[in-house]
Amino acid sequence: TRDTQNPLTFFVPYAITLFFYMIIFTSSSMLLTAISKEKENRVMEMLLSSVKPTQLFTGKLMGLGLANLLQMAVWFGAALLLLRMSGRTFSIPANVQIPATAFLYGVVFFALGFTFYGSLMAGWGAMVPNLREGNQSTFVFSLPLLFTILSINTLITEPHGTLSTVLSMLPPTAPVVMMTRLAIGGVPLWHVAVAIVLLVLTDLFLIRAVAKIFKSQYLLSGSAASINTFFKVLFQR
Repeated sequence: TRDTQNPLTFFVPYAITLFFYMIIFTSSSMLLTAISKEKENRVMEMLLSSVKPTQLFTGKLMGLGLANLLQMAVWFGAALLLLRMSGRTFSIPANVQIPATAFLYGVVFFALGFTFYGSLMAGWGAMVPNLREGNQSTFVFSLPLLFTILSINTLITEPHGTLSTVLSMLPPTAPVVMMTRLAIGGVPLWHVAVAIVLLVLTDLFLIRAVAKIFKSQYLLSGSAASINTFFKVLFQR
């Protein structure tokens, strides 16, 4: 039973929600920066002349994703090392301990969430004429994650309610909301399985769709990009 009087029962999932929101959106935004700069410098056209669009995109996605996973490990490792060197430990009551499986799921949902948003950012970066215009529209891609932050009180106080359950399965919000629920505990395994399957299927679709944008990005290099155009191209067959 959760002790709702203990502030840690709110603070721990709140901190995890903010952490996953920041790490997923920040790391995926790096793909927008990298792709936009390569397009401006004409490096993209040179690379596409020697490798397939799918290979180029998945290579960038995997490389940056692994780099950010390593960064996460370094942050946690440094924090634990500093605590050990200082002789201090966290005193967290037993009833607000984070389940051990949540750490494993954290890697899975970070990877899937990064792939989801990284694909969108990379595709947008391949279409916009320059990085400045690309950055002006990233707010649109962050809306699902921002909605999770605005709904954080409901997510934590009612982790198994309808809103929390639905958001934890929808691909745009699942990487953050499912981690919020897992930090609290009591999430049915089939909820986690459905969220992972939907994210995997959506990520596979986005990878293929963005690879097509990479293939045709030189045709779009001189045209003004818009969010509507982006999503039309994304869902074109």
